[in-house]
Amino acid sequence: MNSHSQRKHDHVSICLQPDIEHKVSSGFDAYTFMHNALPELNYDEIDLSIQLFGRTFNLPLFISGMTGGYKGAMDINAALAEVCCELSIPLVLGSQRSMLQDQYSASTFTVAREKGSDICISANIGATEIAQSSNHDGIIRIIDTINADWITIHANPLQELFQPEGNTDFRGVLKGIEDCRKRIQIPMIVKEVGSGISLDLTKRLHDIGIDGIDVAGKGGTSWSAVEMKRNENENSDYFKEWGMETSDCLISLREFCENNNMTLLSSGGIRNAHDIAMSVAMGAKSVGMARPILIAYHEGGIQQVKMLIERFMKDVQRIMFLTGSKNCKDLSIVQYTKNQRN
Repeated sequence: MNSHSQRKHDHVSICLQPDIEHKVSSGFDAYTFMHNALPELNYDEIDLSIQLFGRTFNLPLFISGMTGGYKGAMDINAALAEVCCELSIPLVLGSQRSMLQDQYSASTFTVAREKGSDICISANIGATEIAQSSNHDGIIRIIDTINADWITIHANPLQELFQPEGNTDFRGVLKGIEDCRKRIQIPMIVKEVGSGISLDLTKRLHDIGIDGIDVAGKGGTSWSAVEMKRNENENSDYFKEWGMETSDCLISLREFCENNNMTLLSSGGIRNAHDIAMSVAMGAKSVGMARPILIAYHEGGIQQVKMLIERFMKDVQRIMFLTGSKNCKDLSIVQYTKNQRN
């Protein structure tokens, strides 16, 4: 197993361990929905479908990027694609940096398209990779190879800072994104991996043509904590907790994204139906999950993943009923209040 494959194997193994999440939540538990005692709805007619980049999906949910680039990832991505196909939700692949270096890992990603010819799949590449213009032809090749519907650029400076083989040269990233944007016809998303995205950065990304933001705030997997497990010379509780809560990011970005036709997505510590529904109420068009789905797959395969999603979405539908929301558009404008934190 080469160094890249070993790293990806380590990431999955560590993410199944219990002590790699932020100590604080993503912030959604600080808010409560206003109850509607007369919802004027038939529960059975509530519509959970959404529109995203011109396509209709059955649920306001997508599976966020997890893995690829090593042998075991093929089975995981095949299973996730099967789930996405059956439930009609998008799939974001794990980082495809390995495909820039060689084509041996390509099958761990292309299997998703083979399993779901009609599902929506996002390619995924890192910010430091897109900063290098020499990689742009390779990125376009990746998009073509998996017939990607959109591409996600993941920004992960904190993770790179503590990764033993991390790349901390983030110079030229915005220019690289802008140049690549001019060559790519599909939508382009920028996301964090657990530290959140600010309004100031969102404005700069809008100016260079980015179509959407996945805030991916803190509250779930701490990738600095993951890398510290791989790096015996590093251990810092301070940096394990670095970042902005997902809920705060959504509240901060909502107005700008709505006024400037940018798609706002929520991920980072999504752990239950309340987090999903509150994300939509705070302006997210769709909501991403990763670690809970990885754990469900590890415990019970495809069926366990489907059961998890279906359970969450049934509770989202119940929340919609109790807030008088006949569809996700209605849910996006319901009232909620902030609790008094302990």
